[in-house]
Amino acid sequence: MELDHKPPTREDLIPNMATAYKELLFSLGEDVERQGLLKTPERAAKAMLFFTKGYDQTLEGMKNELYAFLS
Repeated sequence: MELDHKPPTREDLIPNMATAYKELLFSLGEDVERQGLLKTPERAAKAMLFFTKGYDQTLEGMKNELYAFLS
């Protein structure tokens, strides 16, 4: 069975995640248009993807990366 579409890459998730973080900040009473917060939602989305990148890694892939790094 083949998919009619390709699943989104992790980077494709950033805009939707950034919107969610912006809504969260707004819900907490923050002024999301304030200069110091303009890029925060995107940074938070990228950070979450970085923190969870291990979910997409396999042991075999990690082993190959380690061998490449050590050689």
